[in-house]
Amino acid sequence: MCNQSRTSLSQSPHTRCRVFLRGALLFSSLMLITACTSGGEQGEPDASSPVDASGPLDASSPLDASSPLEDGGSEPPSDAGSDAGTPEVDAGGEPPPDAGSDAGVLLNPGTVCSTDEWCWANPTPYGEPVRSTWGSAANAFWAGGAGGHALHWNGSRWTAWHTGLSQDLSVLSGSSASDIWAGGATGDMTHWDGENWSVVPFAPVSARAGLSILSPTDGWMTQTPTSTGATDGRVWRLTASGWKAVDNASGWNLSALWGLSSTEVWALAGGTGLSRWDGTGWKGAAALPGLGSPGERYSALWMAPGGTAGWAVATTGAIARWTAASGWVAVPSPLAVRLNGVWGSGPDDVWLVGNAGTLLHWNGKSLSRVDSGTQADLLAVRGTGPHDVWVFTSTGAMLHRDARGWSLFERNLAPGVSWSAITGTDPEHVWVFGAKGSEGAALAWNGAAWKVTPPPPGPVRAAWAAGPEDVWAIGAQAWRWDGKQWTSHALPKGLEPHGIHGTGPSDIWLVGKEGRRAVWTGKEWVDAGAGDFALHDVWGLTPEYYWAVGDAGDLEFYNGAEWTPAGASVTPHALRAVWGSAADDLWAVGDQGVLVHYNGSTFEVDTTSAAGLQLKDVWGSGHDDVWAVGEGGALLHYDGTRWRRQVSGTAHTLVGIWSTRTGAWTVGGNGQVLQHQR
Repeated sequence: MCNQSRTSLSQSPHTRCRVFLRGALLFSSLMLITACTSGGEQGEPDASSPVDASGPLDASSPLDASSPLEDGGSEPPSDAGSDAGTPEVDAGGEPPPDAGSDAGVLLNPGTVCSTDEWCWANPTPYGEPVRSTWGSAANAFWAGGAGGHALHWNGSRWTAWHTGLSQDLSVLSGSSASDIWAGGATGDMTHWDGENWSVVPFAPVSARAGLSILSPTDGWMTQTPTSTGATDGRVWRLTASGWKAVDNASGWNLSALWGLSSTEVWALAGGTGLSRWDGTGWKGAAALPGLGSPGERYSALWMAPGGTAGWAVATTGAIARWTAASGWVAVPSPLAVRLNGVWGSGPDDVWLVGNAGTLLHWNGKSLSRVDSGTQADLLAVRGTGPHDVWVFTSTGAMLHRDARGWSLFERNLAPGVSWSAITGTDPEHVWVFGAKGSEGAALAWNGAAWKVTPPPPGPVRAAWAAGPEDVWAIGAQAWRWDGKQWTSHALPKGLEPHGIHGTGPSDIWLVGKEGRRAVWTGKEWVDAGAGDFALHDVWGLTPEYYWAVGDAGDLEFYNGAEWTPAGASVTPHALRAVWGSAADDLWAVGDQGVLVHYNGSTFEVDTTSAAGLQLKDVWGSGHDDVWAVGEGGALLHYDGTRWRRQVSGTAHTLVGIWSTRTGAWTVGGNGQVLQHQR
């Protein structure tokens, strides 16, 4: 299971608490333990005091940085404005010495798992941006993720669905739990019917800006102006016959939408005005406060029913507040940062989110800053009520507000790392290697938790483990781990390694650029000559049985005495990785989705199962359990009969995979570590 349990200590109004993540368990419980110290007020500010936004304001008014923040609302809880805290992670699984809790259980999103049960192991709960969100109930929430992934919350866990689109989902809206639409900035749309997502072809569109679904037969979508083809923007209407471009929409210039009913849809008009659809036509409501820079536009909108209150934010940080009595007024922001979204449960409970962790709250009297506990950009906010609000970020971190306040869910054992290799010996010994700048990086799985482990001195390109205390990581040099430390071993001069594999501690081969090879004799790496083509990977069954793969579909075979080409290329495309379960069961994968199988006498080529993709790695535990990964988060499984595409839950390239009969692990160049347990 991917869900994790969480406990938290109830917080008094005069106690400032920080949230600690205990452990790094992916498939067991994850405890959030709060360590509290007496001191500042809940929500104690580090930037500004509450700002009165009840009327026209002087933006130059001084802000008292020492005043406590208000986190108002119609009925604020005792810990309103609580500090979500900066998680302090002990990768070894032990809590800080002073951490402790006797609290009750609160909501915990655990980690996002795909519909094929590939779960984010690091970072968690998710590792990619979420740009849009919509929900109909506390147990029916959706978030628009990267690469066409839509995340669904059922009240206890997040599940990543692939919608059939390849773009990040920038707009998302629905009328019920079985009628939801989503789309990226351009191209087709996708629709959820309560069971599945289906792509809906759409007329050419660019710069999609707003989406509001009111019923299965009523909705609106907008496109902001473009330099060519739609200089005044475009508007589409959903009817019983589908989506249709609205005629005579030139000049409307509608962007962000907020729909409440078929006779009450609000839209930003021209980026500087407000317009309303009343069931018969769009009517101008009022101009928003002027913006300082030419071309600056308001980009997000929220309106209360009946137009009694409303808020609009601009990407430059400008804020405008609407009341039926006074119209639009400018509201100075406590922080001069980009604002990305706004949502409220009512006129006296409105949340604004922006870059650098900016979280602002309007309680009916003042606008104040609330410490989000993260420096990630906050991209989207939505809720079902004052005590059920979600905020999503640029890093995949999530915030949730309930009756006790805000909680931050953010854990990353290796920020800023790009992974390049994964290897293991058994389900309790798996290693991930890569680079952080000019330094090496590594994580280790011990069967229960991921831990930060001492990395090799430099960036790693390939890795192979002969045993739990005998691991090789290859980069500019060869580094060997003996269970306590890394030792360096020189490679033959000029060898730029791409792949490594062995059959035992004293029988290991390296292959690389220009067809170069090297072999480990048990004491040193010895130059073993070069082939006729660049080599990308090598795999061996016995000291007398090795295969290497390379450019232009070429393979070569080692019989214990010499390397010989396998003959004519089996494909014109480069082969990037090779693995086998036996002498008559070998797989190689590569560019354009090519999957090559050797049955001991002939080669068979599959060009359809992963057509067009660049596959980066292949590994398995037997002839009926083989995995392949590649660009765009591509992940395929072979069951002994056919290859089937699985939903990985990531939109970014996966570069390595390693598996056993009971689990599989894959890593990506964007720092993602995904785990599958069977």
